[in-house]
Amino acid sequence: MGVRRRAFQTVIAGVLAVVVGVLGASFVWRMFLRPPIEPIVDVQRGRAIQLRILNGAGVPGIAQTVQQYLRRRGFDVVEIANAPDQVPRSVLYDHLGDSLATEQVRYALDMPQEAVVCQLDSDLALHCSLVLGHDWATLRPFR
Repeated sequence: MGVRRRAFQTVIAGVLAVVVGVLGASFVWRMFLRPPIEPIVDVQRGRAIQLRILNGAGVPGIAQTVQQYLRRRGFDVVEIANAPDQVPRSVLYDHLGDSLATEQVRYALDMPQEAVVCQLDSDLALHCSLVLGHDWATLRPFR
């Protein structure tokens, strides 16, 4: 009976060690390797994410609605205008290669990952540009 009990305790200790290892690895992965993205900018950091919004859908007022939505969440919308052409899908252009800033904007608007395009432009003092397309109604401010 002592051997069985010892074997049972060894199995339990092994299972617990695996569980603790998985939880520890998950914690390290989530907190350090892929930190959570917040849809609201922490203004305390002193790093406002600057962006412009271009209306590429031809629907009046949608750029202003998104501007108000993002400003309430701490983003610095420095310009709104009409895009030169209408576009079928909304696109978020990353101008500085700051993927974390662009990811926060994308997350706040609930845009798909494939809507982000890296278009580096050192002449622009903006993190990113949002071009609203004909799919504008699927974005979070309009739901």
